[in-house]
Amino acid sequence: MLSQIKYFRQRLIKYLEKHSVRETAIRFRISRKTVYKWKNRYDGTIESLEDRSHRPHNIPKGHTEELKMIRKLLKKDKWKDLILVYQELKEKYGYTRSYGGLKRLVSRLRSAKPKKKRKVKPKPYKRADYIEQKVQIDVKFVPSKCIVNGKKYYEYIAVDE
Repeated sequence: MLSQIKYFRQRLIKYLEKHSVRETAIRFRISRKTVYKWKNRYDGTIESLEDRSHRPHNIPKGHTEELKMIRKLLKKDKWKDLILVYQELKEKYGYTRSYGGLKRLVSRLRSAKPKKKRKVKPKPYKRADYIEQKVQIDVKFVPSKCIVNGKKYYEYIAVDE
């Protein structure tokens, strides 16, 4: 998928060499601003047309200093009662953020906990020891165009493994 995007942008740049920015934008159904962005970013290699990270460089209102304290209080309350944790943070530690912000942080911290994955071992296939020990049964509805008297019929098929 990503390589298709890169090649699309490369075609855009090649089209731009022979046409104006306006014509290129109309032809490729994107804004002129986007055409200028890819024109300025292109340095002759297809790697320059890759998407860059959309992640912000900094988070000005991120929980940094309070994080250790919040984890300690959550552990004490066993990650259950957020209202009490919020109240204690406000009264004892001068926490200035909203309750909603604390809830979002706690949900992010909860999901960051690594969950132990059990390895699933495939069970070996056990063959039947005697006839009719393992039988597969299939049921089919007989279509009305195959029936003369108009009743519904079902066909049962049993296959012995």
